[in-house]
Amino acid sequence: MALAAFRDERQESNPMITCEEFFVEFGDYLENQVSPEVRKELELHLSQCRACHVLYDSTCKTVKIVTESGSFDLPKSVSDPIIDRVMARLRTGPS
Repeated sequence: MALAAFRDERQESNPMITCEEFFVEFGDYLENQVSPEVRKELELHLSQCRACHVLYDSTCKTVKIVTESGSFDLPKSVSDPIIDRVMARLRTGPS
């Protein structure tokens, strides 16, 4: 989802995206699937929002631990649906 729609809805007096807008793009950001323009907006938000930065940092550390540990090896037929569900949840944001 492009941030252009968010920019249109946001007041010009608030140039930074909201946490909700960040969460919508978070999964794609982690997978390096966002445009340079969107990346810039997300990184600006991360530099200013401690809560989102903690979430990002924790998520990156968790992914690193899980991907570097041989104890979590699963067949692709099992792991792919799990990854798909997690990434879909990240894209939709918190309930």
